[in-house]
Amino acid sequence: MNTKYVLSWLVVSWFAGQSAMASMYDILKIDRYGKVENASRSICLSNDMGPMIEEDEDFQELGYPIGQQREKGMFGDSAKCTGTLISNDLFLTARHCVSGNTCATTTVAFNFHGDKSQEEVFECEEVVEKGGPSNEDDYAILRLKGKPGVRWGFYSPAGEQAAKSQELMMIHHPAGKPMQVSWEECKVTETKGKMLHHRCDTEPGSSGSAIFSRGLQQQDIRILGVHTLGGCRTTGEDSSNSGPLMSHLLTLSSTLTELSKK
Repeated sequence: MNTKYVLSWLVVSWFAGQSAMASMYDILKIDRYGKVENASRSICLSNDMGPMIEEDEDFQELGYPIGQQREKGMFGDSAKCTGTLISNDLFLTARHCVSGNTCATTTVAFNFHGDKSQEEVFECEEVVEKGGPSNEDDYAILRLKGKPGVRWGFYSPAGEQAAKSQELMMIHHPAGKPMQVSWEECKVTETKGKMLHHRCDTEPGSSGSAIFSRGLQQQDIRILGVHTLGGCRTTGEDSSNSGPLMSHLLTLSSTLTELSKK
């Protein structure tokens, strides 16, 4: 076979695989009866996500501990998920964002607002913890080389309960974009079992993002959950995105439990 066509086929296959992986994990929805069903969108009614770089400087600081998780590949790094520093070197994300039990091909970029000269990239050293295969256990903790939290700060996990209609905030990298913030109409719809259902706008690439309680100062913000599943639609009020509750993850993770005490 002609080498040119072989390379073309490899490129197309790789992008198709990345798209299929994002679709499989980011556009699932759990209905009120615990049944997993396909959903076509994760934007809730209108798209209210906005670039973090357009916020004032004090607000932008809230995004310092948020990183874009990337994978090294044949044709360069590709955006995969989002995550949050929870200590100087520990990075909280979703289990389905981590392939296998090693992270040799994983990097995390902080301060990515579109200008790569302003971002700082750290390599993954080890997979510290991975949750189980069920939706409510979909979390992972990575250790990053170089202690990025010394410069970029971190959020400590806490076991506070989420209340219905509570206002939320998500800072993430939907569809691999420069950092975005979901704020308008971003709130809890319900907590069911071990899952937090919310109407914060997301897209594939938002998986692993912390679901934050609303606040204007970092010390006032708490991680209430980890976003893992899409499901919102652009019509109707009965759909939601979701992810495991932090209060549940604290029962699974010795690392999160220890950090919550500090």
